[in-house]
Amino acid sequence: MFDPVSIGMAISVGNKAFSMLKQGIAAGREIQDMASQLSEWGKAVSDIAYAADKANEPPGVFKTLFGGGNQQTAIDIFAAQKQCEQQRKELRQLISYTYGNDAWLDFQNIERRVREQQREQVYRRQEIIESIMEFLLWAGIILAAMAIAGTGLYFWGVYLGRW
Repeated sequence: MFDPVSIGMAISVGNKAFSMLKQGIAAGREIQDMASQLSEWGKAVSDIAYAADKANEPPGVFKTLFGGGNQQTAIDIFAAQKQCEQQRKELRQLISYTYGNDAWLDFQNIERRVREQQREQVYRRQEIIESIMEFLLWAGIILAAMAIAGTGLYFWGVYLGRW
């Protein structure tokens, strides 16, 4: 579940990594030497894309009751996506101009690997936690309904004189 704070963090981390990438490229560093900045930027872009995907899904019961999406989050996600698109275009121009088209293809491969790792490690764990929370919420609702029905039946039996 992405909130405005985590989206804001992804944006700030992505911007910092992007500026470091630009500085590194301008200084003539090799793409492989900037792997940590590429990884940070890729993770931030991946987080923003994941937040956008989650915003498009219908909310579950847990999210609806305890923090349904709001309009500000949608605006933040949209703005972050547009910023990522602009950064990607600028990086493509810088990398292709400085290192050639093959370097851009290498960059895309690195970015794809980062996204796959994020999906396997971070997002899957988050989805499992959300599923568990939703299961526990449903279990609590069902148990509360059973307790209310049982209490009602008990008092109905007392009223009828059968208990």
